[in-house]
Amino acid sequence: MSGLLALFVVVMGAGLSAQPLLNARVGAAAGHPVWAALFSVLVSSATLLVVSQLLRLPAPRLGGIAALPPLMLTGGVIGAFVVLAALMAAPRLGAATTVALFIAGQLVMSLVIDHFGLLGVPEHELDLKRLLGVLLLVAGVVLIRFA
Repeated sequence: MSGLLALFVVVMGAGLSAQPLLNARVGAAAGHPVWAALFSVLVSSATLLVVSQLLRLPAPRLGGIAALPPLMLTGGVIGAFVVLAALMAAPRLGAATTVALFIAGQLVMSLVIDHFGLLGVPEHELDLKRLLGVLLLVAGVVLIRFA
């Protein structure tokens, strides 16, 4: 199962290269990038609703969600702004630079989350190898964008 999951993630990662450019076209047609982000999130929501029905999932436990601290619900806010940032950046910076910048940001924050054990993950101390990996990625962004 983990091999199929990895393949799914790779295929969706490939899709992330095209998604902002597709959404930018929607933004141009709709008149503003915010409208494109909204339509993207609405289509995503409708897609997941269909998937939930195809999988015959039970109704969500709304009481459990309501009991969460508000901070736990900010993932949706982050997701909306990720879509907006991507669709605004990709037409200007290119798909490769946009995706590389996202990955750089994800890795930097992931190192912080791991180092301090935030959001329930086990602590993984920041070491030279991990730091070097992120620095190499940042160097890759610079090469992709400016070389």
